[in-house]
Amino acid sequence: MEFYRADGEGGPAQRWIDHNLPVCPMCREGALWTTASGVEQEALVRWYFQCPNCKVVLSTIPDDPMAAKVPGLPVVSAKIPVEINVRVESVERKQDEDFVGEEFPLYELQEWAEETED
Repeated sequence: MEFYRADGEGGPAQRWIDHNLPVCPMCREGALWTTASGVEQEALVRWYFQCPNCKVVLSTIPDDPMAAKVPGLPVVSAKIPVEINVRVESVERKQDEDFVGEEFPLYELQEWAEETED
């Protein structure tokens, strides 16, 4: 998977991560995330994000039904907000290894990013 960061606002994935996690929840550093996308289980698009500081890779399914649409299936637009989960795909730091493969609600990662180490 090749990660990149576009100039300016970038695409939807870059805008999403810049808005929702401007600070990496793992290293707690300001992050200009690089992004990539892929298909999970031949059906859902996943966005992947890599922190330039600690190299953690996070992923999520876009919260926009059109961005995650499965070809050939109708998209139902729900008015109910969907809880966004973020999966830890890989890490480079040993202290983060236990998180690989785990999914966390976005709000929990946002809380981690705001914590300060004592």
